[in-house]
Amino acid sequence: MKVRTFLYIVLALGVLYALAALFESNREVLERPFHVWGGVDLPVGLMLVVCLGLGVAISVLAGLTREFGQLVQRRRAARRTRRAEEIEEEYSRGLVAVLEGREDEAVRHLRAVLERDSRHFNALLKLGEVLRHRNRVDEAIELHRKAHHLKEEDTRPLYALVDDYEAKGDMERARAVLGRIIALKKQSVSAWRKLRSLHTKEKNWDKALEAHEQVEKYLRAGDPRDAADRRVGRGLRYEIAAEQLARGRPKEAAAGLRRILKDDPQFIPAHVKLGEALVEQGQETEAVEAWYRGFELTGSPIFLTVLEEHYLERDQPLAAIEALKLCVERARKDTVPRFYLGKLYFRLEMLDDALAVLTGLEGRASYAPTLHYLIGRIHERRRNTTEAVREYRKVIKEMELVQLEYRCRCCGRTEMEWAARCPGCGEWNAIEVNFREEISL
Repeated sequence: MKVRTFLYIVLALGVLYALAALFESNREVLERPFHVWGGVDLPVGLMLVVCLGLGVAISVLAGLTREFGQLVQRRRAARRTRRAEEIEEEYSRGLVAVLEGREDEAVRHLRAVLERDSRHFNALLKLGEVLRHRNRVDEAIELHRKAHHLKEEDTRPLYALVDDYEAKGDMERARAVLGRIIALKKQSVSAWRKLRSLHTKEKNWDKALEAHEQVEKYLRAGDPRDAADRRVGRGLRYEIAAEQLARGRPKEAAAGLRRILKDDPQFIPAHVKLGEALVEQGQETEAVEAWYRGFELTGSPIFLTVLEEHYLERDQPLAAIEALKLCVERARKDTVPRFYLGKLYFRLEMLDDALAVLTGLEGRASYAPTLHYLIGRIHERRRNTTEAVREYRKVIKEMELVQLEYRCRCCGRTEMEWAARCPGCGEWNAIEVNFREEISL
């Protein structure tokens, strides 16, 4: 036996002995009658025992009740936990189906989640996204609205609603929802970028620039998208200048274009449009110099086309020839300028000069079907059928292209006409001639 147990026994015996002595010395008091209901008399001692027993019974009953309540709560909590785990497992299966592109199966899993828990926030968001991708935009809107009501301070349902309305073509409501996001988080760069994108899609360049200025204001230093945002800003300012020129305000347009070129001398559309603005002001010499400078800085062949068209529209073919010759002299790589010069000679029916220039380019370009086509046309006009057929065969070999193709550096989209902004990815200053020059050793 442990010492502590022995001491407890001794203490209990001492207490019992003290109680026995106490009761013995108060026997007369304990034997006195105690009147209860109905005329019944009980000894005081017995009454004390009865009261003690009732107290013990009440305590035991209270304890049992509490334990039973806790047992019920634990069982309910276990059921809730098991149910939540089953719901999350179903939701996970839905996410996997989304990631693997099995949208029908994803919809089935996510709807099963919502059948068991109609307030499952993430399931509402994800199912709405899937339905939007399946062009069921109205259903997506309802789900995202419900998610927003569940968590009004969370901006994710609001961003989803913006995408829903944009997919539906309701730009006004999309902008209204973005306004609510900005009211919640004024410094949200993502919200301002999205607002800028919506205005850009509607070609509302002034509003887009206002949103862009907010992006620049709240952008954190070192943000990896900083360079892309600067490019977008230049593109928006370019579009504003182009609108000013179209509305007959060439002086303001020229000032805006010069500011763009000061920030980025490689911005080709600004060089082209600056020359047009100067022509509108009657400063044709300055316009030609602007195009020369643009060609020297960027090497873009679009300036060769611009110079050629500028002089031919004014019935100055000799000036066009001299302009292209000057570009050949100033070019660091003269393959493309020489091709344009030869093409101009052909256009002006100066076949001997055209043939001399164009045949000198054979072997310098790995992909130039238009070069072979023009040489073939020259031989055909000279009735040199054998040489013409040989050149046409080269054109057929090179994908049967009969005119220059323009290509976006960013997305690879090809077009038959040059543009300041790619219609595919929306990037400015990315369209270039699809003309691959051989690199000399």
